[in-house]
Amino acid sequence: MTKRENISLWFQNSEPDYYMFFLKSWIPFNSWYIEEYPNLNKKDAAIIKELQNDPDSKPRKIIENFLTNSGDTNAENFQSYLAELHFHLENIPLQHNGKRLSLKNIYLTENPIKYNNYIDTHGNVYKVEKTSSYWQAYIEDKGNRVLLDFKKPKYAILELKKDFEYLRLEKKIQNKIYALYEEINPEKSVSIISNASRKTEFRLLKSENSCKTILDETVVAKACIKVLYSLRCMIFHGEIAPTTANKVIYKNCFFILNLINKQIH
Repeated sequence: MTKRENISLWFQNSEPDYYMFFLKSWIPFNSWYIEEYPNLNKKDAAIIKELQNDPDSKPRKIIENFLTNSGDTNAENFQSYLAELHFHLENIPLQHNGKRLSLKNIYLTENPIKYNNYIDTHGNVYKVEKTSSYWQAYIEDKGNRVLLDFKKPKYAILELKKDFEYLRLEKKIQNKIYALYEEINPEKSVSIISNASRKTEFRLLKSENSCKTILDETVVAKACIKVLYSLRCMIFHGEIAPTTANKVIYKNCFFILNLINKQIH
């Protein structure tokens, strides 16, 4: 191998390996939460849910403090890295468990809405409901004639769109029952990214690629924990290609997790 080839190889390996940095940061975090929640028998997914939902969860409290503190260097750095993570996730379409990984569309907890109804100007009665045995989308006209009675043992919005009775409905009626059915989706996603224009209605995360989040720091913290764990799973299970483009995502994850780790012990 020539000297020029050696130099080329050294240049290729001169950039920090943020994939490895992230994994090395996850190891102490993993060790800490297994020790913190011994009753969950080292079940990572169950522990992560607890970290999201437990009001006394240390990672959640740390993230909430980073979001609400102003003038603190660690808080400002955390907010900057989170803004950059959002920016790169939107520009690099990563898939995890068949879904796009995004802070604008993330499932956190089971949807508490199990029932909804509506009556339109023509007297059509719409009802969507989850019972112990089925999920239903139902429409009846003002003469009590059933226009749609869609029942499935599981939530099935894609099947609803293909249902024969549904396809026979007027478009505006289709749209209404579809929207109502979406409201009881057990895995209804939320966005922590805000489109608000009033300064009192969003939190600005300043960075090279600044973004606005909702003011609910608890929900933002839950989303942050969920995304970190999703990206951990993707790298552990070989779901993500170790490309230069993807590396920038793990760069920001490393710095976010590193800031959490420094305050967790």
